[in-house]
Order: sequence, then structure tokens, then C-alpha cells
Amino acid sequence: MPQNPLSLEDFRRWALGNLVDNRNRGLFAEWLVGMALDVIDKASERQEWDAYDLLYRDRKIEVKAAGRSQSWNPNHSAPIRFGIEQKKTSWSAATDTFTHHDQPQRFADVYVFCLHTAVPADNVNVADPDYWQFWVVRTSVLDGELGTQKSLGINRLDQIAEPVQWSDIRATVDECLKETLVDGTGD
Repeated sequence: MPQNPLSLEDFRRWALGNLVDNRNRGLFAEWLVGMALDVIDKASERQEWDAYDLLYRDRKIEVKAAGRSQSWNPNHSAPIRFGIEQKKTSWSAATDTFTHHDQPQRFADVYVFCLHTAVPADNVNVADPDYWQFWVVRTSVLDGELGTQKSLGINRLDQIAEPVQWSDIRATVDECLKETLVDGTGD
């Protein structure tokens, strides 16, 4: 038996080692956007099930991820859909409270859609921001353009936003937040 059979690094490698897996790629996309926005605090951990993924300048950011290549069929390009469903309940990790809303809604101020483009995908290209495309969209635009629609494909996404590179995420989010304050959809 190994001297330290309960290595935290071994667990991380075992649980998160395959970045092509949809769950892990989604977690990586959240981290990638968080790094672009400089909101990843090395002393804190990700909050599972929070009503939004990241907090940037006191504004809520939702990250949605997809990949053209899937771990179960890496050489085939899969159709892309991002879930954008409105919800009637939300949970706040900060206060540990559930809130029930009369009308379904999207809880973030801005959505960042992340598409990993490499086919086939592997851990090396998933970890490289150059193999990703990003779209930044104000939630008010999603609500106005798509209403109660539950998912969004690339063609429609391209009609409501321009893709940006990883290095442009922060400036694009800043611009969306500025527009949110101007059009009155902000808090």
C-alpha cells in the first residue's frame, strides 16, 4: 500500500483528469473566464449550485460551455446547444438561502458562452485558450431576443453577439456592463 494513499492531487487527477468530458470542460471554462476577469481567488473554492458562476465588479456572470468534440466520439463534430432556461428558484451560496420567484428568470447580468472548437479534443487543446471562442451577451438581450427559449445554438448566438478571443473577454464584459447601466437593466 502506498505511504499516502489519500493524496489530494491524485484525487484531482482522477476526478478532473479528462478535460474533454463535458462536466470537466464546463468547470474549466468557468475557470478560464474567471481568470480572464481576474476573479479567481486562490484562497476560495468554486460554489456548486450557486445562482450564477462568477461575481465580477458586483455583477453576476453565468458561464455556458460546449465543445465540438465529445469524449465518447472525439473525431465527430457534435451539434452545439447552450442551456439558457429561465428558473423559478435560485440559491445563494453567500447566504445559504433559496429564493422562489413568481416568474421564471435568468439570474446573471451577463452570460459568457464558451465553445471549445478543436476536433478531436484532448487535454492539451482544451487547456489552450486559442482553441476556444467566446460570446458575451447581456441577459437583457437574451430575454429580449429569446424570451423563454431554453437553449441557444451557434447560428442564433452569432446573430446576437460577435465571438471574441479569451484576451478580449474582460473588455467585452465591461462594455456589456456599461450598456446594462445605460439601458437601465442593471440593479
